[in-house]
Amino acid sequence: LILSRGPAIFYILSMKPFFALIFMVTLVNAQTHGFGARINQIGYGEQAKKILILKDAGATSVEFKDLASGKTVLNVPLSAPATWEYSGESVRKADFSGIAKKGVYAAYVNGARVSDNIIVQNDVYGNVFKAALKWFYYQRASTALPFEFAGKWMRAAGHPDTSVSFYPEAEKPAGWKISSPKGWYDAGDYGKYVVNSGISIFTLLELYEHFEKELKKVSLNIPESKSQTPDILEEVRWNLDWMLTMQDPEDGGVYHKLTTARFSGHELPEGDLAKRYVVMKTSTAALNFAAVMAQASRVYKPFDAKFSAKAIAAAEKAFEWATKNPSILFKQPDGMNTGQYAPSDETVQDEKLWAAVELYISTKKKSYADLIDIVPFDGAAPWWGNVNFLAVYRISDVKNGFKKDLSKKAQDTLISAANMLKDIAENSAYGIPVNKWNFVWGSNSAVANNGILLLHAYYLTKNKSYLDAAQRALDYLLGANPIDISFVTGYGNRTPMSPHHRPSEGDGITEPVPGMLVGGPHEGGQDVKPNGRCENYVQKGQPALSYLDHDCSYATNEVAINWNSPLVYLSGALHFLNTK
Repeated sequence: LILSRGPAIFYILSMKPFFALIFMVTLVNAQTHGFGARINQIGYGEQAKKILILKDAGATSVEFKDLASGKTVLNVPLSAPATWEYSGESVRKADFSGIAKKGVYAAYVNGARVSDNIIVQNDVYGNVFKAALKWFYYQRASTALPFEFAGKWMRAAGHPDTSVSFYPEAEKPAGWKISSPKGWYDAGDYGKYVVNSGISIFTLLELYEHFEKELKKVSLNIPESKSQTPDILEEVRWNLDWMLTMQDPEDGGVYHKLTTARFSGHELPEGDLAKRYVVMKTSTAALNFAAVMAQASRVYKPFDAKFSAKAIAAAEKAFEWATKNPSILFKQPDGMNTGQYAPSDETVQDEKLWAAVELYISTKKKSYADLIDIVPFDGAAPWWGNVNFLAVYRISDVKNGFKKDLSKKAQDTLISAANMLKDIAENSAYGIPVNKWNFVWGSNSAVANNGILLLHAYYLTKNKSYLDAAQRALDYLLGANPIDISFVTGYGNRTPMSPHHRPSEGDGITEPVPGMLVGGPHEGGQDVKPNGRCENYVQKGQPALSYLDHDCSYATNEVAINWNSPLVYLSGALHFLNTK
């Protein structure tokens, strides 16, 4: 693994001068292989839970020193050794939450240093949060990214999408076209997908709903930064505007995706000149569309009443179409190989529940409330293929006006799921709130969504143990993992350098676009030869070690909007809670 020097220095220089000086003096300690202890490489809030993971070598205690003074500030015992089933490692944990003073520290065992610099300061996640959110700007389609806003990752415009055909073309009259510009590139490729936009937009808008006051002050240095609308909403609007173009104005149905017929090569957007198509209307696309448009109608109303009215009208029209067409599922047309976003067990019930919930909050119409009562709640954190728990979040919040017994049911569902994750965080060898079934394609987003679920339990109960468990989810993503890297490009001592991300592969710049959360380890091996280009990196029985930092690895090292959005939420929420 290669040290990400360029973005790391960007992070260092953006910190307050005192800490920048310490970092510059001790930069030699940011080795390519680390010292051995697994920590959050970005740091910790002053009152946050702080756990260090150390491979078992018989030691029984850890000493922590303040690097500015050289003095020992804490000695803590190591836990008994335990094996983490997902990596096969025998490890011990040290809880150094007793360090609650701003500073830079390091851990020692028997006089030998075992950790990278440990940063303790309340605003420590501010930069990684902003980078993760700014990444959506780098994903914009149909526009150039000038140096003023994109820095060295500037690029020309690509994919204007003003003349898009239907696939297969034989199913429409000759010359049929729609104009569907803007939107975000969904992942490492240049497709745009309505279903995956659903949970991605919800997560970003819900962060705004929870931290409206704080986010109004956050500037991302994007072209719209001087407007009266908060930057996070300006960025989300780029994708919402595209989604509106994907709705058929005649019947309200929504096209599933906009892509080329085949995935492009590893080139910049302006180099991908293949014909672009929209593909069939589906029930899942219509309901994801309805849900986020209903949510957006509320969030944007103070800033753009006209857009708000347009969004709620579009949401109701899409829901009406889905009600008339309740089970139209996506089927990949012959000759096309781009993403499907269609799980094999799709029932559409989760999307229907979530859309009805958002529409009820916006309109208070009884017809939506009646639908909510008949769909049971799920007990697991959401992902694009099952958005049931997004409804749980909404109904559990009493201010949204649902019936008391229904809100209580949602709250019980939320706390039950959070307790399971909290128990894992408190008692497992690595102390990370992750289930066995989370080690799949996009495992890092599963960890982030588990952290968001725990935060919702904290909002509801104010029980800090849920906040502590959510902290451990972010710790894992930022370095406290068996691979000993931060999974976010440009942020950490050891970060991914070769993500499966076409702009980063094609721009000739050593450092990838910063702020991207890569998919993360799992045993799927979908990209291993002969099916893919990768040599075999899968370690059977050890999913947490099955990861490859190479652009061939779309299974573990790709990026995606639905993976970055929970990183934005988790890092942003912890940043705002730490700095209140």
